[in-house]
Amino acid sequence: MLCSENKNLKLFYFLLSCSISEIIYLSLYFINNQQSFYIIYIVSITICFTLYFINIKILSKINDSYNTILILIFIFGTLYRLTLISLPPFLSNDIYRYIWDGYIQTQGINPYLYSPNALELMNYRHLSIYNSINHPHLPTIYPPLAQMLFFVAFLFSKNNIISIKILLLIFEIFTNLILLKILDLLKINPTNVAIYCLCPLPIVEFFISGHIDAVGVFFLVLFIYTVLSKRVAISAIALSSAILIKIMPIIFLPISFYYIKRKYLPLFYSIFLVTIFLCYLPYLSIGYKVLGSFNTFIKDFYFNSSIFSLLHFFTNQSKISSFICYIFLAIYIIIILLKKQDFIFTIFLFLMGIYIFSPIVHPWYLTWIIPLLIFIPSKAFFWLIMSCQFSYYILIKYTQENIWQESTIIKLIEYLPFFALLIWDLLRFRAIRKNHFQEQLTYVNKTS
Repeated sequence: MLCSENKNLKLFYFLLSCSISEIIYLSLYFINNQQSFYIIYIVSITICFTLYFINIKILSKINDSYNTILILIFIFGTLYRLTLISLPPFLSNDIYRYIWDGYIQTQGINPYLYSPNALELMNYRHLSIYNSINHPHLPTIYPPLAQMLFFVAFLFSKNNIISIKILLLIFEIFTNLILLKILDLLKINPTNVAIYCLCPLPIVEFFISGHIDAVGVFFLVLFIYTVLSKRVAISAIALSSAILIKIMPIIFLPISFYYIKRKYLPLFYSIFLVTIFLCYLPYLSIGYKVLGSFNTFIKDFYFNSSIFSLLHFFTNQSKISSFICYIFLAIYIIIILLKKQDFIFTIFLFLMGIYIFSPIVHPWYLTWIIPLLIFIPSKAFFWLIMSCQFSYYILIKYTQENIWQESTIIKLIEYLPFFALLIWDLLRFRAIRKNHFQEQLTYVNKTS
């Protein structure tokens, strides 16, 4: 009887905290104080993260009623996303570039050919979202599969942001379903899917801002599942598709060499290359320009970084600092590959290297690692996925005075606890891998 009462009490607390989170998400529609808008937002999301961490703790203590809990997790996870789907983006305006790219393609124009403010596109600037496009002097950076999705979304509802967010919602649902499949494959408590499903970061970044990373995360999760379940052809399509959404996942390509059987590698790489080629084919008529503004992006852009910020402080040269960071990242990746860790842990370590050495760590970039926290519960990254929202403090001065200036204090709040916790995490993982963690994941090494 006591056990049953205790379980019901935990379930009540879970429902209560989920309901409070929903109220907070709804309240974002009613923030109308321009002076304190972003401060209220940061405080609100910090509260949501606190409730999220409480929920994860509660769920870890419930050892039965999995089906009931799973239904509740999916109900609230979907409800949160639907709640924010019609909220106009106020953290990032990337979604307006998506709409522009989709629109230009419906006019028969290659999106990589011209920047939005190019004279050649003067007659197309009547679109209502034109003035909201970020970096209008640069051609698009988004790869072909992303462009195809922008095209489809625009066909359905023109310049309405809802069509893109509905598309993201569909991919998010499938991401959570595949995560359940991986949990079942590894014989891990299925309620751990809440770590992704209820996490405030993908909820606000995908359904307030509408970032296309939601699709990339889906393909990354699909890649992990298909490698674990030894479905070589689908894993090749999944990885290539992730790269065709955001170029970053290309760093995972060397991992396949170690975790796919040698006899299947020719098949994997053939399908991978054919998928890349077929998606780029409609845009290849402009030659090297098909890379868009990628070269400018990796050389000149930086935001909310850690190691890069330190290097930039001493050198005061962004290009030199970026070059050093990319060299460090390459060396780091080689070292990780030589160590030949467990499959999921290797992907986790690769992403960790990107976040440590990258000159740019926008909050939505961190959504890629959240599915992995289901299997590698890193306290450092749980801290970072919450504290990265503090970086939006920069928008206060930007909206009031049009000054884009990062705060050193905010970075210290983000990264000092992160690196301290990361050291502790890595020491803890090293011990865990000798028993429980090793038992769950090392069977994947048999495919090498």
